[in-house]
Amino acid sequence: MKLIRKRSAKAVGIALAAVALAMGTATSASAGTIAHAYTTDDNPGGHAWLMDEGEQFRVQDKDSDGYRASGYLRFNGNTYRLDDANGAATGDSGGWVSKDFSIAEGTRYEVMVCLRDGADGVAKFCSAWHAGLA
Repeated sequence: MKLIRKRSAKAVGIALAAVALAMGTATSASAGTIAHAYTTDDNPGGHAWLMDEGEQFRVQDKDSDGYRASGYLRFNGNTYRLDDANGAATGDSGGWVSKDFSIAEGTRYEVMVCLRDGADGVAKFCSAWHAGLA
């Protein structure tokens, strides 16, 4: 009987160690996740995201459709808006507008993007809020 108990205890210990290792790996893998948001129109005309380590928020107007891309960044109870109204002058080749933020590591944030006809136009084709971790 003692031999069975020792083996069972050893097996349980190994299983618990494996679970702890997996949990530690999952926690570190989720740190610093990037949230991307795309507008919901047929060919997404807007894209917004926060760069690694919570420093630079970027918004990209991807289509020459007369709309501007309005990106929203929300963290610590505040919401910020940033517009790219260049009419996709540089499109997918890397053209975007950006604003630097200082977001503490481990802070949860959310990103959303919409299209607007002018600065005060009605927001349309808005994405859902997408969460990330700085």
